[in-house]
Amino acid sequence: MVKLTLCMRRLPHLTRAEFHRYWRDEHPKAAPADAVESLGIRRYVQVFALPEDLNETLRAVRGGEEDFDGVAEIWLDGADDYLDRWTDGAGLEAVRAFLDDEANFVDWARSVFFLGEEETVIG
Repeated sequence: MVKLTLCMRRLPHLTRAEFHRYWRDEHPKAAPADAVESLGIRRYVQVFALPEDLNETLRAVRGGEEDFDGVAEIWLDGADDYLDRWTDGAGLEAVRAFLDDEANFVDWARSVFFLGEEETVIG
């Protein structure tokens, strides 16, 4: 199992609340009806950043740059399955539909995404 992790920053003209609302309520409508199946998605989680003043306190303690507005976690069967499903046919069509819609709220030039494997340390 691999996880696609997308650490997203909002477009500059959006507030964090507007970003969260669009991502939660509007973005799912961009998905073709068979997107979950064609992309092989086993689990999808949206992690919404808490208010900026709380994260400012965290940055003051830990240091670091501007925080992300949200993180998407998408569980997939494996890297080969990802390559097969996300780069051709119905899967690629679904990816393109999502990317077209993400231009409405995600600043991909300031965001980060990667494939990784989860390893439980505690719990």
